[in-house]
Amino acid sequence: MSKIEEPKLSNALVEFDDMENRIRNAADEEEDIKEFHFSNTDSEDLDIRIIEFHEGVFENCRFTRCTFHAIYFADVVFRRCDLSNVDFSECFFRRVCFEDCKMLGTDFAKATFEHTALQQCNCKLSNLSSAKMKNVRFDDTDLSSSGFEQCVFKSVQFQNCNLTQAEFLHAPLKGIDFTTCEIDGIQLSGPELQGAVVTPVQACDLSRFLGLIVR
Repeated sequence: MSKIEEPKLSNALVEFDDMENRIRNAADEEEDIKEFHFSNTDSEDLDIRIIEFHEGVFENCRFTRCTFHAIYFADVVFRRCDLSNVDFSECFFRRVCFEDCKMLGTDFAKATFEHTALQQCNCKLSNLSSAKMKNVRFDDTDLSSSGFEQCVFKSVQFQNCNLTQAEFLHAPLKGIDFTTCEIDGIQLSGPELQGAVVTPVQACDLSRFLGLIVR
């Protein structure tokens, strides 16, 4: 498994008091936001589709009814943020880390993840359909009832994750190791399992997708 690169952050991040206005102004001027630190602030009804975020930290931030469509994030950390129901569809994440974030129902459809980590996050009901993932790690993260339909996985790790009722239809799982995860009730059609790594107990449960009867 390839090593996942961590975000590369400047030692001189600039603290901004008003995150929402800073982002809106950057969008109006079509300029990128770099070397930033936003903390302990909320934003509502943001709809951003142009700017890029480079080398920065979002800490204890809350986003309500926000859209970041097709935005590029590079060398960014989200720490203890509430990103529930945020629209990140078609975004590009490179060297990004989500730490202890709440992401209930967050939409990552058709997003691209490279060298990205999600650690101790709550991602129940999140949508990752048609996402492309390369060198991505999920650690101690709740992904129950989330959708991974038609995802493309390359060097992706799931460690101690809750994948109960998650959907993997048409998402090839070759090389994916589920042995430390809870996968009861996952949804797939069967062929996706070829090359996946599971425990003997998990294999018995998954045999139903292969038409087997285990006695």
